[in-house]
Amino acid sequence: MTDKLEINGTHLLVLKKNDHDKSVLIDYLLLSNPMRKLLDRAYKKCRDEQFHKEYPNEILQADSELRSIFLKNYDFCPLLHRPYQDVPYLSNLDFEYDSELEQIKIEEEVKKDKNELLEDLQIRDLAYSLEIAYKKAMDDHNVIAMSHRRRGWTEEPFELTKKLKIQFKTNFGYGSKSYFYAKLIFKDIDIIPFSEWVRYKDTTYNEILKYSQRYEVENKSWKNAMEYVRDASNLCVKDEVNFIKTFVITECQWLIKGLNGVCDIENPNDKFLSEIANKRDRMDYKGEKLSGSLNFITSIAEFESITSVSNFINELEQLCEDELPSLIKEYKANSMELKREERNLEIEEPLFHQLQFDSNEISRVFIPLKKKYKRIEALYERILICQAKNLKCGKKLIDLFNIKYHDYKEIQNNYKKIKPKYEEIQAKYLESQIRYEKFRKLIRRFKTYKRDFESYIEKIDNHLLTYRQNYKSIGSLEN
Repeated sequence: MTDKLEINGTHLLVLKKNDHDKSVLIDYLLLSNPMRKLLDRAYKKCRDEQFHKEYPNEILQADSELRSIFLKNYDFCPLLHRPYQDVPYLSNLDFEYDSELEQIKIEEEVKKDKNELLEDLQIRDLAYSLEIAYKKAMDDHNVIAMSHRRRGWTEEPFELTKKLKIQFKTNFGYGSKSYFYAKLIFKDIDIIPFSEWVRYKDTTYNEILKYSQRYEVENKSWKNAMEYVRDASNLCVKDEVNFIKTFVITECQWLIKGLNGVCDIENPNDKFLSEIANKRDRMDYKGEKLSGSLNFITSIAEFESITSVSNFINELEQLCEDELPSLIKEYKANSMELKREERNLEIEEPLFHQLQFDSNEISRVFIPLKKKYKRIEALYERILICQAKNLKCGKKLIDLFNIKYHDYKEIQNNYKKIKPKYEEIQAKYLESQIRYEKFRKLIRRFKTYKRDFESYIEKIDNHLLTYRQNYKSIGSLEN
């Protein structure tokens, strides 16, 4: 073990009750292993310079307890962010070597196996040390929560106060996706980070509902997670009004502020919007964020029983109403461009298909002719080289060539005659193909925009119709 403090490496991080008041604090629990001396002796042997072929097995067999470390089932995740992690049960671990290997090869194999044995022992050493620490923490009635390296493992919510529940939701190395969340539940209402809808580009509505704060899937993230929970709990006990302001009101304010930033596509101050060069793509991003924000109204409204949030709902609805005309305008502009490109494609398509037909027709004649001409030409050039070197066979080969390829000049003339026509048609066909594909891509893109904007507008429009009864439906958009 290293002297450096390392969460889930040298110490377990725990959240515990303060004996003096209702607050909670963070503490560290040193990891220990009753097999420490035995393991340290094995580590020393794994690192020494002995390389005879039975040595890795001798290390394992030095003490019966050492092999037992491979016979335990560990709920341990070696690499938190990697998928499908586990520590396999190894009942018959043994190292075998080909007796016919040269000594230097045996030494290389032994060195490799000693390193692997060392790594396996260290993983199980840590896994066992953590299991002991988990039990010790669970036996301490003051400990509320602890860090861990278990696979998966989402804990049930636990109460820090009568009004506040906490939940750590983790999925370390179990299945294909890993995550690390902390969840606050105040008066049975989930604390949701509404602002992340505009603060982070990669978030989805369904994911945001799962947590109050999310973290990098790393052991060191436990410190940030525990500090977040500690500060939230202590603030809730000390000043409930400030707690609501910090975790509810501020999130709503940031959401509205962020959405206003997203709407200014001409002078974007939103981090992600400013990275989008194309104006239409910025409009698309704006539509996505505005329409998606309406999903949170139900969640925001839940807090009305605790504090007034109706002003945020009104601001959100008003913002969507104010921006809806710009989305409709973009929708109509996009629809017009789509129709124009569809007309262009109608004009281009028969031209393209005719050139495609012409290209295929001339290719059927020219390609075989080209292959034949090139083959004869190459043979003729080799014969001329022989003749130039005054080789005896030179004249004989010329005579044979003239008999077999008596139509060489005719083939050559046909090739030279058809070649420019072929190249001209191919150039026209390639140019037409590029234009044709350009129109097709534009149409696909405009159709995607059309579908997206229909969805954005319909969602906003339906919401305003339901709650405010003052906007026309999407059916009027094409008029």
